[in-house]
Amino acid sequence: MKLPPLNDLPLLEKAAGLALAAGLELYAVGGCARDWAMGRRSEDIDFLLSGDPLPVVEGMEKEYGGRHQKFGPFLTVRFFSSENRRLDFARFRRETYAKPAALPSASAAASAEEDLKRRDFTCNSMAVRLDGPEAFSLLDPYKGLEDIRSGLVRVLHEKSFEDDPTRIFRAARFAGRFGWRLEAGTLELALAAVKAGLPGLLSRERLRNELVKILSEADPLPALELLKGLGALAFMHPAFAFGGSLRGLAAGNERLAGIAALMGPAGDEFLAGLRLSKRETRALREMAEKMKAEQK
Repeated sequence: MKLPPLNDLPLLEKAAGLALAAGLELYAVGGCARDWAMGRRSEDIDFLLSGDPLPVVEGMEKEYGGRHQKFGPFLTVRFFSSENRRLDFARFRRETYAKPAALPSASAAASAEEDLKRRDFTCNSMAVRLDGPEAFSLLDPYKGLEDIRSGLVRVLHEKSFEDDPTRIFRAARFAGRFGWRLEAGTLELALAAVKAGLPGLLSRERLRNELVKILSEADPLPALELLKGLGALAFMHPAFAFGGSLRGLAAGNERLAGIAALMGPAGDEFLAGLRLSKRETRALREMAEKMKAEQK
């Protein structure tokens, strides 16, 4: 089926022309394909190519200005436009995990289908072809569109949460954002991963980043409720607390401080465990103390 992009068409067509000239297949992949399938615009466009992305990125620089940064181990080139918009261009990849929760090792894959197999959920394992006569055709080998229509978050394989326990938090974030639920088998795997303590293998920084992303949602409470039901919030802190008051706070630091305020004496330990800079931690503590005083 065809899935025409709902935004940035001139930029996508420019990238497609550059890829065609370089003899490369080009896809828009992941969250943008999911959002377009849902009838939404998407600012988060990632590109997938059949070979070295650099010729395409250099062509984008000539057209739009800006700069690029290479991430060799991840086979990715990141492009920053003159307006500081960030776009990632990656070649087809496969990933292996040396142990649970380890960062993956990437190597070149033979096809877009093989690349999509390494992704987190079926809803994010879709790609839209951008170049050539097949432009705007949807590549959906794992039935992501079917799960989107059913409102399901589904992992691609049984070791998904073992490979990357951050996917537990991402699953909750997507379910909360879209009003979806975890597919039955995915729910069982998430519960088993939490019971096995796999989120505890993640660094504090990776856990913090997932929490910040959840708190950046328009309404973080559905995701937090889901994680509470899974038992996963204890890995943020055993006394982790949240409530409806978070909705009235600005996304990011205000909500972190709001959580610390609700945690009472344990709030200081929670903030220290976020591994932020001393200045950021001090500012959050001051904000939390002010919130506690206002609650009295």
